[in-house]
Amino acid sequence: MGRTYRSEGKQVAYFFRGLFILSGLSIFFYTDLKQIWWSFFVILFVSVLVSEVLGSLWVRKRRQSKQTRKRQSPNTTTKSMKTNVSHKQNTVQDLMEADVRALSGNDFEKLMEQYYRDQGYQVERIGGSGDHEVDLILKGKEGYKIAVQCKRWKQDVGNDIVLRLKAGKQVHGCYDAWIVTTSNFTKAAREAAERLNIKLINGLILDDMLKKWKREKAGKASPVLKTSKR
Repeated sequence: MGRTYRSEGKQVAYFFRGLFILSGLSIFFYTDLKQIWWSFFVILFVSVLVSEVLGSLWVRKRRQSKQTRKRQSPNTTTKSMKTNVSHKQNTVQDLMEADVRALSGNDFEKLMEQYYRDQGYQVERIGGSGDHEVDLILKGKEGYKIAVQCKRWKQDVGNDIVLRLKAGKQVHGCYDAWIVTTSNFTKAAREAAERLNIKLINGLILDDMLKKWKREKAGKASPVLKTSKR
């Protein structure tokens, strides 16, 4: 970056040098100053000197600006790291207590992963690129696998997701396929899902599922207190 700033400083110096020389020569030739022959060299000298000073000031200002950004950058990075750490430290309880529609896509997948574990399924998280629209693979007691796509969306899920999940189901060797969303499904998506035998779980159904799950978890977490007789 140092070379870039120096080259910029030279360009600034060249610009002002040309500007000052032209202005000075105009003054020299069109005024009585031309009668003082040595003033011509003074004009050239001053023009070069002032332009070099301005170029140096430009370089200094650019370097100071860079240093300021560097000092601010670690703070921004630290804040980002803290945010990521706290995000990763979300427990199941944190996710359950949070507004499901305010969760990130990743946290929504984690929530649904834990939900299905508590329903007795073995759960494998897929996700990432090349997942073929499959976020979770459930395996029940019967042994067959279910491909699940989790969509924490505000807009309705379209039939393109349904069609891609159909392909993903086959790629991952699953018997069934489900789509769970916090929103709803378009008419085309419902029609495609009916033809392809894909189960759709919209936001209203999801809310009921999660409420029941939370009640069950709360019941298990609250043991009956026994009073001892003395």
